[in-house]
Amino acid sequence: MMTRVARGLAADSRREGFALVSALLIVLVLAVIGLGAAWLASGERRCSFADSVHTRALLSADAGGEAAINFLRLSEEPPLVTDYVSLTVQSVGDTPLEGSQDYAYSCRFLGQRPKPGWGIEWLDFEYGVDARGGASTEGRSDVEMIVSKLYYQEGY
Repeated sequence: MMTRVARGLAADSRREGFALVSALLIVLVLAVIGLGAAWLASGERRCSFADSVHTRALLSADAGGEAAINFLRLSEEPPLVTDYVSLTVQSVGDTPLEGSQDYAYSCRFLGQRPKPGWGIEWLDFEYGVDARGGASTEGRSDVEMIVSKLYYQEGY
């Protein structure tokens, strides 16, 4: 028959190394959690960079649309059509902005009609504006809008 002291010593000899194995398992779990957090952080960084490139491209296209609107706003007479196939009145190629950002735009004549309530000598001229913006090497965005401007036609 085994005494209590002998049984206690036998149980302690079976537990030797338990703390070491437990510590190694805890370190392994913490390492996996750390690697997962680092992987998620790098993925978020890539997504935020792609989002910022897209935003800069969209803002560049908007700047191109604003440049086209400014061209139409400052013209005192209806601009002349320069390409009769597409009815283009103004086309501007790549215009550099800050860094890798650029824009280009094209204005097309869509039509004219009398302005309701203004008389037949006042005409609304409508133009289609297509603006393209770029940022970085892969960021591209397009903006399309319809712009109208009121012109007075003397002797109409």
